[in-house]
Amino acid sequence: MQDDHHHIRLVLVTGVSGGGHSTALKILEDHGFAAIDNLPLALVDPLIALEVETAGRRIAIGLDARTSGFSKSALDTLTRNLRKRLGSRFKMVFVTATHLDLMRRYNATRRQHPLAAELSLEAAILADMQRMDGIEAVADVHIDSTGMAPVDMRRLLLEQLGVAADTPMPVMIVSFSYRFGLPESADQIFDMRFAKNPHWDDQLRAHTGLHPQVADFIAADPVAADVLQHIKTILSATLERMRQEGRPQVTIGFGCTGGRHRSVWGAQQIADWIADQGHPVTVTHRELAAEDQPDRA
Repeated sequence: MQDDHHHIRLVLVTGVSGGGHSTALKILEDHGFAAIDNLPLALVDPLIALEVETAGRRIAIGLDARTSGFSKSALDTLTRNLRKRLGSRFKMVFVTATHLDLMRRYNATRRQHPLAAELSLEAAILADMQRMDGIEAVADVHIDSTGMAPVDMRRLLLEQLGVAADTPMPVMIVSFSYRFGLPESADQIFDMRFAKNPHWDDQLRAHTGLHPQVADFIAADPVAADVLQHIKTILSATLERMRQEGRPQVTIGFGCTGGRHRSVWGAQQIADWIADQGHPVTVTHRELAAEDQPDRA
């Protein structure tokens, strides 16, 4: 039986401007929905027919005060139509916050309220809240984001939608040479230059860290083995925390002087270990030429 994570195909996200509907869209995007914000209301129905009903894609659409053609009656008509067509595959989310919290957010970010061209900030927020009055009753999920951290909003939104929040977080592992710079996408870097270097062994120099003899050589270094264990302890805590906070993926880099031996060994060791923890893992050895890759065998 298909679970709810795959069952829901369409989520409409609306609410007062500044309430957090953009955050909600980002959360849904991280969980496999294509997120589209501020689409004119007249284009919503054709998009759903094409992308959801025909192509079977999962879409999250944001609607707020900026949306062309937005009104309570138009949204009522749209949601009734979608519930008939999609049933439980469709959900509507309403995100709000208190007037005081909205004032604080706009003052802190210095962003202009969508209705503030001819109104003061306070009047714009009040007008927006009045415009949204009654729409909350149409929604399936209601979130008051007042004083709420993004991680708590993520948990609440996914719980109320029935979307699995414990999806394994993809991990990217990359080995590299410090000579050619750090990988720009890396969230964490581990320096493997402390380990004994196979480069100085004539029989090992031509091989890479994927070769069994090179791997055995580095693993025999007690300091390298000890540090590798500490890295696993660190990652056990940090990966779980990042998963809980909704990180869509994390990239971990392992560097050494040439990017062929020690960094490759460390990256591969940790990649195999992380895969055993249930995370999808992708490994890239940046400095290895294509002809080096068979060295794994």
